[in-house]
Amino acid sequence: MRLEAEIEVLAGAFASQQLAFAHLLDAAERTGLAPDLDHVEVVQSPHARRLRGYFDADTAVEIAAEAVSDTVILVLPGALVTGRFDTDKRLRRIGRYVGQITRATP
Repeated sequence: MRLEAEIEVLAGAFASQQLAFAHLLDAAERTGLAPDLDHVEVVQSPHARRLRGYFDADTAVEIAAEAVSDTVILVLPGALVTGRFDTDKRLRRIGRYVGQITRATP
């Protein structure tokens, strides 16, 4: 089932998805948070195609243009980290956008 949701979008320079996830875990630990990484998506450049899984075409292009060649991190509802952790300025906030997420229904 596709549900409308607010998605926090961050960007930063990371050589791999693993390094982006490691940075999120380190930043969350310093703040005392325990993020659910099942609710975090790491999208490396080129972004637009993967972002279309969450956003309409115009929003996906806007986010990709803002991120340039940086890695994009989508913080989905339930991740337990939105706007509350210190990333040592390695991540910048692009914004919060309305998109769609997929959830299984019983």
